[in-house]
Amino acid sequence: MSDGFHDDGRYGYSEPGGGSGFDYRQPALPSAPAAMQVDWGRFADSLSRLGTVLWLFRVGSGDGVFPRARLLQRGVLLLDHPALAAFSGSVQVEAHSAITAHGPREWLEFLDSQSVCIARLYLLPDADYLAWDAMLSDCGIARAAPQAPSRWRAHAAFMRCALRRLRSSWQARAVRFPLLRLPCLHVLGMRAPTALSELGRQLALAIADDERASLNAF
Repeated sequence: MSDGFHDDGRYGYSEPGGGSGFDYRQPALPSAPAAMQVDWGRFADSLSRLGTVLWLFRVGSGDGVFPRARLLQRGVLLLDHPALAAFSGSVQVEAHSAITAHGPREWLEFLDSQSVCIARLYLLPDADYLAWDAMLSDCGIARAAPQAPSRWRAHAAFMRCALRRLRSSWQARAVRFPLLRLPCLHVLGMRAPTALSELGRQLALAIADDERASLNAF
């Protein structure tokens, strides 16, 4: 008759040679969780629902080579603007938040295979906040720990010094992301916003100043 106990190996119990006894070796520790994999197809669909956001990207020699594309689980995502080059070169996306002198700030960082940030996407007051929250939870985007105000200032100062040493500079644009859906093919574009509130414009200027980015009209 069974006593209801079932050993699945988690408790270090073993019966070598058919006998009974305990194995006092330390059980194997669980492995570290793997990096979250971004669902790029769902992510592109979420971007199209955001509305107006601020896109920061670096101008590089390869930006004129477009259109670029990403393979999806089902089909292909075509990137129909040279400023979206960083989207094709990213292997991970992280969500960040911080309290700044201009209030709370949320953004995404696009990281390449060397964990270098190659683009940023900032939430503006004109965006759909519910779509933003849904995007973070549904698309496999890792959330970084919130940054304290002092840490934010140190981070901003570090970025300013680092950017001065780079030939390529940040460009910033208030944009929206239209998405054309076709069988086995999605086309992600970048367009100027239909309207931008005064609050959104002021925040875009503040972010561009913090990042030492050139804020350009579309």
